[in-house]
Amino acid sequence: MSYGQPKKTTMRQLITIFSIVLTFTSCNGQEQQVEELKLSDFKFESIFGTTTSEPKSTYCLLGTGFFRTPRSDDSDSLITSWINEHPKAVVIPVSAFGPVEIKAPESKMKYCWIIDQQDTLNNYLIRKGCFPGGTMIKPKTWDEMEKWEKELYEDSDEKMNVQVFVDKADYDRFIEQIKTAELFAKEKELGIWKEKEIEEE
Repeated sequence: MSYGQPKKTTMRQLITIFSIVLTFTSCNGQEQQVEELKLSDFKFESIFGTTTSEPKSTYCLLGTGFFRTPRSDDSDSLITSWINEHPKAVVIPVSAFGPVEIKAPESKMKYCWIIDQQDTLNNYLIRKGCFPGGTMIKPKTWDEMEKWEKELYEDSDEKMNVQVFVDKADYDRFIEQIKTAELFAKEKELGIWKEKEIEEE
């Protein structure tokens, strides 16, 4: 999945967007308590991370398309390099999902952002052309699903429970950054966009 964007974006616009620090505020202007975990407490292999404090949960740098999405050959090495260069970064849980009827309710797949001040690993990967921008979209909650999507789950033995931990305004702002990052990678023909292998939707 990719995003439709204007063909031209000035470098000033790119610099402005990438210099935005994610400030977690609620709609009424009050600071929202967002959980920040130390990256140093995690072990990441490719896009998946684990921590001893939550042994039954898996953290993921992508919100969707964990296994089927196109990825660049250097995506794993870029993840490792970024993490090694940002030892003080924090892990922000964005959302968590898992079957409603599950024997281990603490077992979840958690979509996360990894942030070190003004640098965000998720944005970096899209800007390098490692993945399509659509992989950074969080799973939909039940209320966000279309009717046909709900019907798929109604016909299934397992129903998914999605929890969201970040404010909608912060999430929307992050997605706008991802759109610009993908546009940059396309224009520079980086990573998966090098050979124009992905068709525009």
